[in-house]
Amino acid sequence: MRKHQQDDVMKTTLDLPNDLVREIKLRAAREGRKVKEVAADLLPAALAPSTETKSPPAASLAKTLPTIGATSAPSERAAVLSAQEFCEWVKEQSVAELGSMR
Repeated sequence: MRKHQQDDVMKTTLDLPNDLVREIKLRAAREGRKVKEVAADLLPAALAPSTETKSPPAASLAKTLPTIGATSAPSERAAVLSAQEFCEWVKEQSVAELGSMR
């Protein structure tokens, strides 16, 4: 928890997404702190240089992708489906599969 002196702060207004503000408020409530204190602690961490190391060698990466179980394959026009259309088809299959489990 970082403490600020009165002379060490600048008051500002930010337009933030509702979900983000809700998460900050929840964290503040859980920690018994003010929203501005939590935000002041989170921002420097987000702005700090990345400490990520280089990517692992390709040999250590998984060689296969997980399979997606579906009750039926897309029609013969599957080769011409856009990525969005394919994603929608997969979602429809998942919803239909969930419905059949009830």
